[in-house]
This record gives sequence, C-alpha cells and structure tokens, in this order.
Amino acid sequence: PEADDPDWIKLELPDNVWSEDVGDNAHALVGDLDRTLLVATTTHVYATSDRGRTWQVSHDFQGPLSGLLLRNDTVFALPSASRNAQGEPVARRASKFTTDFGKTWLYTSILPWQQYEAYQDLTIPVGRVSAAGVAYRIKENTAPGSPAVLVASDLLRSTGPQQTVVRLPARHYLQNLHLDAQNRLYVAVSGLRFSPATGEAIAPHRGRRAVVYVSRRPLP
Repeated sequence: PEADDPDWIKLELPDNVWSEDVGDNAHALVGDLDRTLLVATTTHVYATSDRGRTWQVSHDFQGPLSGLLLRNDTVFALPSASRNAQGEPVARRASKFTTDFGKTWLYTSILPWQQYEAYQDLTIPVGRVSAAGVAYRIKENTAPGSPAVLVASDLLRSTGPQQTVVRLPARHYLQNLHLDAQNRLYVAVSGLRFSPATGEAIAPHRGRRAVVYVSRRPLP
C-alpha cells in the first residue's frame, strides 16, 4: 500500500465541498513536514503541524492558489497564473500574506505603497525546483491523438544533461513542487489517479481528496 511506500510519505488533505463533485487537487505548498506545512487545495489553504495526522483550515481563498512563497518569516499567497517568456508556468501577484504561518492572513494592499507594488510584481516558478545541482520539473502529458486531453503527468529529475523519470506511488495530475530546508521533495497532486497500465483515469472520479507526496530522503 502507498502508506508503506519505501520512498514516499503520502499526505491526504481533508474533504471539502469541491471534492464531492469532481475530486480535489493540491495546488501549492510551503513549509516543513516536521514543523508546519501549508497546502493550498482547490479552495482552501490547510495547515498541519503533526506530519499530516490532523489538518486545520488556515484560510478559505475561494479558489486555488498558483503559488505560496516563503520569504524570511512571511508567506505570500500568489493566486494568478501565467507563462514566462520561455512558456513555463509561473505564479504571480501576491494578494495576501501571513507572518504566523497561516494563523492569520492580511491583504498586501495594507502595506506601504512601494512594498505593495513590489509584491504585485512577484513571479515564482510553478512545478520547477532545484538544489545542489539537481532540478525537478513537472511534465504535462496529453492523450495520444488528443492534444487537448490531459493525462497523468511525469516528474522529471535532471542532473546536468542526464534526465530521468522519478517514480511516485501512483499516477496523478502533478500540480506543483517544493523543497524544504532538508531538501526533501514535496509533490502536490490531484486526488484523481490514473492506471499505469492503460493510462485511463481510475473511477470513481468524484470525492477524491487532494494528495501530497513527501520524499523520505533528500533529493530523491
């Protein structure tokens, strides 16, 4: 079972109204499994301080966040999504922030004008992280002959010119990546899973909780 996977810890987010209809997704994450971890789902940000055993609603954003960014002791929420000049996904425009790791959130508009303007210009990568010469990237895949139909994503690991596919406990849409201070990799994924044999989505499609995988070792 996934709970006993030798390489990955599986965290399952709480149910919310959204997941009852189509299944939930983990979209962005920041923090540390051994301290406090914040995870943005389709509507909420949840917090856990006990390695995922319990979760508390940190904030209802009423929609997904493209990114969460930690700077010093402040976490910024970036709801906007776009592409950079290279066509890579990025999260933009910090709308809210928390200085107590999710207990309270404030609008960036309350900050002095120069700070507010700077945070409106923030842009961070989505689905790409790197450390110590190792880079990870999410690769979206489409169904054969149907370029508009997304199927399970791949997680790619690059060291110099060498690139490999990283095995995860199950096949999902992959949404975002995060490295903590110990260089453990966090993978935010859809609750929906796909058959590795056929590539088809595994029923039921509804009611699937959002999932985060955390590597047991640094830079897996």
